[in-house]
Amino acid sequence: MPTYKERVAADLDRWISGGLVPAPSREAILTSIPDARRLDAAQTLAWVGGILAGVAVIAFIAANWDALPRLAQFGVVLGFFGGTAGAAGWFSSRGQSGAANGFLTFSAIAFAAAVGLTGQIFDIPGDERTALYASAVVGAALALAGRASGPAIVALFFFAAADFAAPNLTSGGGGFYFPWLAVAAPGAAALALGWRSVPLAHGASIALVALAVWIATKIEAGALTQLIFALVLAALALAARWRRERGQAGAGVLYGWLIWAAAGFFVASGLGDHGKPLAIAHRFAWLLVGGALVTLGRHDRMGAITAAGVLSLIGAVSVLMYDLGLGLLTASAVFFLAAVIAIVAGLVLRRRTRAGARP
Repeated sequence: MPTYKERVAADLDRWISGGLVPAPSREAILTSIPDARRLDAAQTLAWVGGILAGVAVIAFIAANWDALPRLAQFGVVLGFFGGTAGAAGWFSSRGQSGAANGFLTFSAIAFAAAVGLTGQIFDIPGDERTALYASAVVGAALALAGRASGPAIVALFFFAAADFAAPNLTSGGGGFYFPWLAVAAPGAAALALGWRSVPLAHGASIALVALAVWIATKIEAGALTQLIFALVLAALALAARWRRERGQAGAGVLYGWLIWAAAGFFVASGLGDHGKPLAIAHRFAWLLVGGALVTLGRHDRMGAITAAGVLSLIGAVSVLMYDLGLGLLTASAVFFLAAVIAIVAGLVLRRRTRAGARP
């Protein structure tokens, strides 16, 4: 996937050939855009080596765990957490943010393991959700302290695990369980945009989708509520698109995930009552949504959104034929006709694009 700077370079070439931007300004514009950070071979091997070393240490300790006295076990747990946190601080002080991020991520995971193992070592009873929330809070604190995306993603995982572990999720009784993802997911999205972190943007996007699923499950959302969820997610996707158009790193990731989530809720809102007039109307609206997503994805050069549109069109046609009771031969004929139309339309658009590109 091309970086933002590569996309701007391609756009500048078109703008210069069209007389919209003076050619001498090209290098100055590209110089003002920072290069995207990439992992080279040495950094990749260092990461792999560090992970393998950590796995080796953990395996060695696990093999001799039962032979250690309780206090020694407790010391190993605390030492692993403190050692990884200290290593993160050491690398951070020397400006090696990648290594610091990795050790902070290990530290967040080590704390979660420490909570569970401490309870096991000293036979301390407790609520698993409290332990998960504590691990999430510590992960978030490490992320904020080190400005690191890895522990933030770990924190989102533990917040989600604790929320979904809540009892009586769909019964409507037993009290109200507030989903802390409602705070953590938007906060992580804001941090992803502020830190220009693409990995954290992926984590925040998944957390936002998980939050929507949690709420829909909790309230046992019907068709109308699911449609409202789809509209809200679509509005958030458009806001992310607006940020993406202004060069905000990570906004494109949020945009793609939220579009997929909005499409999923829209599809789910009309899957019941096959063959009824309202369901048939939903299928035709589904076709329109699929076509709109294909157009939007092509316009914004977002392959993920184009793919969502294509899958929506295929799904809408398939479900519509099922609702209408069409046989396999009729279905094959419809798909063949649709394929021919798509191929012809693609060839026509390609010829027009080539004709427009000629001087």
